[in-house]
Amino acid sequence: MHVIRWIGRVFLAVIALGAFAMAAIYARTEWLSRHRVPLPAQRELRVSTDSATIAKGAHLVDAVAGCIHCHAADLGGGVLVDEPLVLRLAAPNLTMGRGGSLSRYDDVALEAAIRHGVAPDGRVLRFMPSHEYATLADDQLAAIIAYLRAQPPVDRSIPPVRVGPIGRVLAVAGKLSLFPYYRIDHTQEARAVAPVGPTVEHGAYLVATCSGCHGPTLAGGPIAGAPPDWPASSNLTPTGIGSWSEEDFIRTLRTGVNPSGRALNDAMPWKQFGQMTDDELLALRRYLATVAPRQSGSK
Repeated sequence: MHVIRWIGRVFLAVIALGAFAMAAIYARTEWLSRHRVPLPAQRELRVSTDSATIAKGAHLVDAVAGCIHCHAADLGGGVLVDEPLVLRLAAPNLTMGRGGSLSRYDDVALEAAIRHGVAPDGRVLRFMPSHEYATLADDQLAAIIAYLRAQPPVDRSIPPVRVGPIGRVLAVAGKLSLFPYYRIDHTQEARAVAPVGPTVEHGAYLVATCSGCHGPTLAGGPIAGAPPDWPASSNLTPTGIGSWSEEDFIRTLRTGVNPSGRALNDAMPWKQFGQMTDDELLALRRYLATVAPRQSGSK
């Protein structure tokens, strides 16, 4: 009986410790959700509404910045992941329609949300991958804003983001980027004009949007917070697809079939990235050839 009582006490102690840890994790993530941060210094953008600027914004939204990957082709948003114990990831409606959020953001507020992950009231945005857009050049960000404002309204109400207990644990453990705001150097000043041409510099600029899935070292691996049926992301360094020829690289993104004849999984948005220009794809490939070789999944 003594042994049974001892086991029971240990079991209750473990439960109590687990409950305490979960309460602490919940309190921490809730505090971060409600915490207000100083709004970033305003950066003046010259947002033109001419057809050339809007066309440039369309290309960036569809093929380069990848906004439609989360916010849908009509920018009306939608639910991306709905795993109750982990998270419900929902991208907001970016139009002026019913349920849309665009009317609440002027150009200054859009710049803060896109580059810094901050809402107009100082609330830190959850899951908005602003760390991928923090260095977006003024001319490209202005074109994106012009395009967003030119789109027809979409009437669609999106349910709120919800983070379950497993998602909160993953966030505190650093395995899920719940608040990308804290990954950004907010003192870094973005360039006025984006680089152009099939250059390594241009590729280094473009690759920022690849890091969300392929990791900061571009070595690929499991994607944190992704649905369980998603494959691991590919290794983009020279020990992975960074060894492909330029022709192989462009052909794969244009056709969705890699050099070995295997079709890419649709989790990889090749149909969108394949719309990049030849110069953009060449720039990416040439930059990937310069990064440090790493084993797949290494940090």
